[in-house]
Amino acid sequence: MMMSITQLKKISVAAFLVAASLSLGGCGELYERTDFVTNVQGKSDVEVRKSIGKPSSIDASNPGRVTWTYTSTTFDLSNGNKRDAKTVVVFKPEAAGGKLRAAEILYE
Repeated sequence: MMMSITQLKKISVAAFLVAASLSLGGCGELYERTDFVTNVQGKSDVEVRKSIGKPSSIDASNPGRVTWTYTSTTFDLSNGNKRDAKTVVVFKPEAAGGKLRAAEILYE
């Protein structure tokens, strides 16, 4: 059975789209530590979520120190590009009753 050129093109395009979606499906953004700090430090929780995305977990049990944990999101350029298992963003209120701002970033 012979396939026409049009059929071959359609099959090729479909195969490419399937391969691309499978390879990109599990990918998230990866940031060098300095870039991550630039996108996060001093920003509100809304701004961080827009810039970096949804964290793996959030601990809001202490309103004076809310932590967002990102998993495998950052890497250390000065340490052979070693990926950090966790990156924790600590949000603290600007003033009493103020908006939460990213005040500290911890790498684990």
